[in-house]
Amino acid sequence: MTTPQEHYAGLLARHYTWMFGVPFARKVEEQTALLRRAGVHAPGVAIDLGCGSGFQTVALARLGATRVHALDTSDALLAELEQHVEGHPVRTYAADLTRFDHLIDERADTIVCMGDTLTHLPSRAAVAALFTEIAGSLRPGGRLVLSWRDLTHPLEGLDRFLPVRSSEDRIMLCFLEDQGERVLVHDLVHVRTDGAWQLHKSAYPKLKLSADWVRGALKQAHLAVDCEDVAHGMIVMAATV
Repeated sequence: MTTPQEHYAGLLARHYTWMFGVPFARKVEEQTALLRRAGVHAPGVAIDLGCGSGFQTVALARLGATRVHALDTSDALLAELEQHVEGHPVRTYAADLTRFDHLIDERADTIVCMGDTLTHLPSRAAVAALFTEIAGSLRPGGRLVLSWRDLTHPLEGLDRFLPVRSSEDRIMLCFLEDQGERVLVHDLVHVRTDGAWQLHKSAYPKLKLSADWVRGALKQAHLAVDCEDVAHGMIVMAATV
């Protein structure tokens, strides 16, 4: 089975920012407002786990973070991020987010893990272990913000086919295949080059995580949830140490 890292390297990274359908700057504005609603006003030292092309990284910097440590396994997305952070105190790491505590030698005031990154982890045990590491890496009063898509209610029939975005030369949709504790996400991208359409495809697993389970796992890690919301179909949850 293709891992999330392989899926991004082979297909998704080159379509990632495009698929949101809005300019990068507008997505940053959206994420800045979302972080404010989640209680992030003075981020201090911040860590962005699974930063992608940098929507939350740049938002944290614009909210006044003194430093932002941004981790992702995709070299392509990190390169894209670095085009947007000139003049901001951002350091990037090409690394597995579960090893962030081995790479960053200072405690954080704010940690974010957003955009469905949590569901890329291999198991609920791995998610729970990450929460424990996060709790130990936050300063007293520090804040964690999560966002992810709840996939615990399987779609059936034609509802499993989801349009993502289309433009003159690119069409993307995904197909969801239920696999018990996970969902196999099939990404299908048609790209028109020199007048001919080509299909690019790949599939990768996402973990099913309900709001109740995440809330309980955060409590076990001594992180107190104090804010919950839904934005663009994703659960947003914030907690403090």
